[in-house]
Amino acid sequence: MIYGDSVRIAGPGNAISHVMLLYVGVQDEKWLVSRWFAPIGDDGLEATEQRLLKLAQADDSSVPEFQGYTFENISFVEYMCYFTIVLDAPGYSFHDGEGTDPMLFLEKKDNSSLPPPPAPVAPNKSFYDLEEVSVGTYPALRSRNYMRNGNGEPLKEGETIGFIFNLYIRANYVHGDGFGVVLAIDPDGTSTGPRL
Repeated sequence: MIYGDSVRIAGPGNAISHVMLLYVGVQDEKWLVSRWFAPIGDDGLEATEQRLLKLAQADDSSVPEFQGYTFENISFVEYMCYFTIVLDAPGYSFHDGEGTDPMLFLEKKDNSSLPPPPAPVAPNKSFYDLEEVSVGTYPALRSRNYMRNGNGEPLKEGETIGFIFNLYIRANYVHGDGFGVVLAIDPDGTSTGPRL
């Protein structure tokens, strides 16, 4: 059951100056999931996303843009930003079922890495404007995190809220009718307002 607003709804339209890129790559049956964060360069959002994609594919954790590995503990701090998820995984695609968003925000999950009890999760009043795009030649989902609390108000200085969402990805069978199976990946993380 969705918790808060659909990520498809139009957000408040504030100016966005940064981008968080979540890279999902699958090679030789192993998943590389890494996170990257940078201000949008003078050459624009798409060029910045492509630069972050190259860093992700090189798995270069020595650069300042690197934020971490895995789907858990995704952290947005201080800046409203685009949130772009890139899928570099042959045979996989984002799933957008009838009545189901490919990103669906939830109230709770049993294995959340957020501090209990209970995890401080707010209904989605922050992530909006979902669009399906390409970064380089790879499919991507792009939304905007307006850094809002569960009431839709801008996060105050140092205020932190948690979020949990399902990311739906379709994987095809080697033998089968092409419908495949839908995987629900359940990341969580936090958004924190301006620094003290």
